[in-house]
Amino acid sequence: MRLNDEQLRRIGATILSRWKAKGLVRPKSADEALVAAMAAEIRRDIQREEDLDREAEALLEQHIRKVGDTQANTRILFQKIKERLAKDRGVVL
Repeated sequence: MRLNDEQLRRIGATILSRWKAKGLVRPKSADEALVAAMAAEIRRDIQREEDLDREAEALLEQHIRKVGDTQANTRILFQKIKERLAKDRGVVL
């Protein structure tokens, strides 16, 4: 699912308003600047996960070609590969 810039901005604004309501943050910058930064970070995080997905798919394809036709569940293998790649890169899923 692709999120557009407006959706990312709304997610950031919602998070910021909830953090402010709970007293978790006391912003020193304008809300719009913070929301823009949050939306950009969310976009980068989504991109990191998409990159992990592509790399995990490539590794899975290599693995399947090596072992041939087996009873292995490719979805489980994909998830394990992705988790390992994320751990190695310090990415929180």
